[in-house]
Amino acid sequence: MTEPVLAHRELIVRGAVDRAIVHLGVPAACAALLQAGFLIVDAFWLGRVGPVALAAASTAGFVMWLAQAVGDGLAVGSASRLARAVGAGDPAAARRAAAAGQTLALTASVAVAASGLLWGDSVFALMGTDDDVTVAGWAYLRLILLGLPAHYLLAWAAAAFRAAGDARTPVRLLAVASAVNVVVDPVLIFGVGPLPPLGTAGAALATVLAWLSAAAVGWVRLGGLGLRPSFADLPGPWGESSAAIRVGLPVSLEGALFSLVYVFLTTVTSGFGTPALAALGVGHKLEMLNYFVCAGMGAAAATLVGQALGAGDAGRASRAAWRALFLTCLPVGAVTCLLVAFPRVAVAVFSADRDVQAAGVTYALLVGMSQLFMAAEVVLFGAFAGAQRTALPAVLVVALTALRVPLAAWLVARGVGVEAVWLAIGATTVLKGLVLGVLFAVQLGRGGRAIDLPCRSG
Repeated sequence: MTEPVLAHRELIVRGAVDRAIVHLGVPAACAALLQAGFLIVDAFWLGRVGPVALAAASTAGFVMWLAQAVGDGLAVGSASRLARAVGAGDPAAARRAAAAGQTLALTASVAVAASGLLWGDSVFALMGTDDDVTVAGWAYLRLILLGLPAHYLLAWAAAAFRAAGDARTPVRLLAVASAVNVVVDPVLIFGVGPLPPLGTAGAALATVLAWLSAAAVGWVRLGGLGLRPSFADLPGPWGESSAAIRVGLPVSLEGALFSLVYVFLTTVTSGFGTPALAALGVGHKLEMLNYFVCAGMGAAAATLVGQALGAGDAGRASRAAWRALFLTCLPVGAVTCLLVAFPRVAVAVFSADRDVQAAGVTYALLVGMSQLFMAAEVVLFGAFAGAQRTALPAVLVVALTALRVPLAAWLVARGVGVEAVWLAIGATTVLKGLVLGVLFAVQLGRGGRAIDLPCRSG
């Protein structure tokens, strides 16, 4: 009888590459879009409250992104170990990877949440936000940090299912979370009956309740896959935990430093006023439509590469990564065409404020041109994660992302307006896509010879 965790193994490691990509990538992209829906729904309703509420959630969102990046990176690390074990047909190793992954998720979430609660308010001072934006943003962020363990557990569970080749369950989990958020968000933001209006704090509370609901469902469903660790299995072998940290830590640092860069970009943007800050948040939401499609396909690439290497087929791993990138460019290109053709319509969905719209339109035009390069960056970074080689790609991505701050400041000093920030974001996105494409071709892309790594499942 086939172990539940190995149920999808043959399709991933032996089936047609395109079929395997569609099996993993389409549900993963749908799950990622549902995740983007959290931020989009918040922005839609908070935009009705006013520019201050929208700017508060946007600035707090960059800090939230930093906190989430740690958990997401560790989930990638443990999932790469799990995918390698499944590809090798070793369910015992898969269970060890699952136990270590859950332990990392819970312990890291508590540590990150505690750090955020201690120092989070100082970040708003660093960004130079107005007092009313700071008060509303800190109210939002406090609740998000308290709910962080639920997010980390949800991220780990989704990554575990995907690494085992089950791409549909993460979609179901995010669908549960999205449904809760869509229903509860306007109720808590505006108040109904005896419930008072909570504004930005209500949006945060709705998000936390959504995370808790989906994490609970994921915990139950992990049992059917044979990956729900018992207390006797925890914390899992240290060798598994350390291997997951080696792979996941560069990913976490890349995501965290990416968020820090946006904190500093917010400092530059705040010099142009609250409407410019709100436009940065709106533009970021518009960009996320493509980003989360790329993230879903990147997660699929990680599973395909990891399981192929576990099965000893490095050539298939390389082919799957390039094919996943090609298929990602199709929807990303279509969305980009719409965004560039109708930028004002897209921005107006989130804000009726004319100043916000004016700045947001230039964001959509300037950053929109770089979206295909973002696809190369995100999908190929996922392939590197599946190969358990994340250190060098993370260093390069972080360095080029950090370049946005001095580049934007330099342009502002030469008289360019808030468009300096948009130009810096777009230009560095192009560079990152080109650099990771070349690196993958040189290190991992020539018939897969460079990624023929042994499977270390112990």
